[in-house]
Amino acid sequence: MAKIILASHGELARGMLNSVNMIVGDLASDVEIFCLYPGQNPNDYAQILKERFQKDSEHYILVCDIKGGSVYNALVQTCIYGNVDVLSGMNMNLVLELILANNSGNLDLNQILNNAKCGITIQNKESLNQEIEEEDF
Repeated sequence: MAKIILASHGELARGMLNSVNMIVGDLASDVEIFCLYPGQNPNDYAQILKERFQKDSEHYILVCDIKGGSVYNALVQTCIYGNVDVLSGMNMNLVLELILANNSGNLDLNQILNNAKCGITIQNKESLNQEIEEEDF
């Protein structure tokens, strides 16, 4: 099993873990969070993680809020270690897929990302009408 860390600007990581706990309960008990607040430097946290990862052979998956953001840019530096993967675009689909797959022992990150992307949809009057038309055939 991998160690999962949710990382974000502000309280997103904390809120995400809170919401995920409502759905999967104890399956998320080992998930850690990092919330970046004004005046903090994400590179300081990245340095702490580098020291941790250097000493540990456990697999780590860091899930960041946005690709190219300061949190992501700092944490992607930890990929120099072979036991670290950094994902971006944190959302509930991604985090739930990751936790469930991690606990089942079926941790295929590419599949997890694809499944999470499929959970991003748009629904409006036009799409509902199209679904109704397709059901008529």
